[in-house]
Amino acid sequence: MSPVSVMASSSSVLCEDQLQCSICLEVFTDPVSTPCGHNFCMICLREFWDSSSHCQCPMCKTEFPKRPDLRVNTFISALAASFKKSVQEKSSSAAEKLSQSLVLCDICCEKKLAALKSCLICMTSYCKTHLEPHERVSSLKKHKLMEPVENLEDYICQKHERPLELFCRDDQTCVCQFCTEGDHKTHSTVPIEEEAEEKKTELGKTRAEVQQMIQERLKKIEELKHSVELNKKNTEKEKLDVVEIFSALMRCIERSQAELLKVMEEKQKAAERQAEELIKELEQEITELKRRNTELEQLSHTEDHLHLLQISPSLCSPPHTQDWTDVTITSHLSVETLRRNLSQLQQTLSEEMEKLPEIKLKRIQQYAVDVTLDPDSAHPHLILSDDGKQADMATLGTAALVVEQRACAMCRHVFPWPRMRRCCSARLAAQG
Repeated sequence: MSPVSVMASSSSVLCEDQLQCSICLEVFTDPVSTPCGHNFCMICLREFWDSSSHCQCPMCKTEFPKRPDLRVNTFISALAASFKKSVQEKSSSAAEKLSQSLVLCDICCEKKLAALKSCLICMTSYCKTHLEPHERVSSLKKHKLMEPVENLEDYICQKHERPLELFCRDDQTCVCQFCTEGDHKTHSTVPIEEEAEEKKTELGKTRAEVQQMIQERLKKIEELKHSVELNKKNTEKEKLDVVEIFSALMRCIERSQAELLKVMEEKQKAAERQAEELIKELEQEITELKRRNTELEQLSHTEDHLHLLQISPSLCSPPHTQDWTDVTITSHLSVETLRRNLSQLQQTLSEEMEKLPEIKLKRIQQYAVDVTLDPDSAHPHLILSDDGKQADMATLGTAALVVEQRACAMCRHVFPWPRMRRCCSARLAAQG
């Protein structure tokens, strides 16, 4: 998008307050920006700084160690110029529309003046000067004068060419005096001024109701905003609680993990110490057995038969040693029970987390109602069931489907909750 189109679109959404200098309260002229990001007219900001002993932002009071070098912000300047041009065009257009809607005097020849009154008898609009005979001549005083209008024929009975001075309440239409002597002879008629006053009274009541509805909706907006803020605070508190709960749980798990690992490590070290002691005993026995083996080997080669026979009783049987058959070392710590418990904890946590949407759904379901669709308000292309519980789209051509993308039907049910006592509709979207 080009800068020109950006400015053109921006001028349509920007208001005067957004392009207003906070010092002179006018639309920017040569706008400049301070280091803190606020914008002012260049001459306004310079005069403000010249009149003050401190160089600070007039908006946020941020002080600057030295006066910044001011340069016109060309983008904001272009926006301000575009906005001023748009305002001027709207003003000239409004003035042109006003002049076009102004009813002019039908009698003035050269420069036509604005009409002050229109006469339904003369079928002419008069300025103040040309209206003077109607205020002076007794016969003209009887004429029906009204506020100036452009199309006087709209206020004349087309049948009798007389002013529409009366209102027929039976037919709800304006009539002339002659009409009351013919087609409307037996009807209830009143002067249009009287009927207009009654209509104004009704409009006043309707306006009061509309204003009350506006106030109720404004109040509802405040309630919703307050509810959002309250929910936001509650959510923040609940978030902190959740973080605290899970943090405590994680700390507990981490602490238990550390303790378990410590126990496993200590048991492993104890097993290593036990193994070292057993190995030491085995090595001692091996040393003793090797010594006995050496003695036996030497005796098997000796020629001293007497000596052999004297010591043979003590050497013919193996030396006494420990039975190592069933001696084992184990450092295994069974965590199967712990694994099952942790798995159960994980499953319980997952189930509780899955219940949260169900709790919210149950909270919404308490407002459920049995809706019956109103056939009188249903779209022509909707076919309602006999019980008013279902609605189907009628078979339409391709062109009609393009136009009838949505069809509605009002429901007959009156909701018991104040916030839902309003017209509710069921909307069907074309599928396929």
